[in-house]
Amino acid sequence: MALRALLVSHDEFVEAAFQGAVRGVGAELEVSRDSKSALLAVEQTRFDVVLIDCDDVYGGASLLRSTRTSLPNRCSVLLAITNGGTHAADAIDLGANLVACKPITERAESELQRACKNMVGTQRANRRFSISIPVFLSFGQVLDRRAEAFNVSLGGLGIRVSEPIEGDDVVQLRCCLPGCAISIQARGEIAWADPEGNCGIRFMGMSDSSLSILSEWLQRAEEDVQAS
Repeated sequence: MALRALLVSHDEFVEAAFQGAVRGVGAELEVSRDSKSALLAVEQTRFDVVLIDCDDVYGGASLLRSTRTSLPNRCSVLLAITNGGTHAADAIDLGANLVACKPITERAESELQRACKNMVGTQRANRRFSISIPVFLSFGQVLDRRAEAFNVSLGGLGIRVSEPIEGDDVVQLRCCLPGCAISIQARGEIAWADPEGNCGIRFMGMSDSSLSILSEWLQRAEEDVQAS
C-alpha cells in the first residue's frame, strides 16, 4: 500500500514541489488549501504524513494541534512548513514531529523522505505482525464487545469494530494469541480510528505474565519471518 500524505497549503509553488516529490517516494498526495477542509480530512481519514504550511494557510498553526489530537492521525508524522511566522519550538509544542523552513521548493523531496524515515523508524521500533483473532473489549457500561484484531505489536493492536467506540478512549481488552493457551489482558487507549471501523489500541498497562506471553509470541513471529 502506498504511503498516504496530506499537504495543507495554497502556495502553488509548494504544491507543485510536493506533487513532484511524492512520485519520487511512491506516495499518494491529497491537497487541502484551507484549514476548514483540512480539518475535515484529518478527522475522517488516516494519513501517514501530514504536511502543514503553517504561515501560508490561515489557522495553519492551530491545525497542527487539531491534527495531533484527531483520532485518525494521533500517530501520524506531522511536518510543519514555516516562513518565520511560526517558530520551530512552537510548532513542536503544537504536535509537529519535524519542521522545515521556506523556501522549500528545491528540498520538497528530501523533506518528504525525512518524514518517511521518521515514520519507518517508529514502525521498526514497534513492528507489527499480522494476525486474525477475536478481541474482547470492555469500556464504560460495555462488557466484552467482540472485535477482530488484524495486527499486533509490543505497543498495541490494530482492530476492526462493527460499531464505533464512543465516549471512552480507555478500554480493557483480552485476547488469545495464535498458538497460545493462555489469554493476555491489557488496558489500552484508542490511538486512532477511521470511519471504516478500523482503529488502533495503544497498550497502557499489562501484567507481567501477559507481557511475557506477548513478548515470547512476538519473538517467535520475528524468528519465523527471518527464517522464511
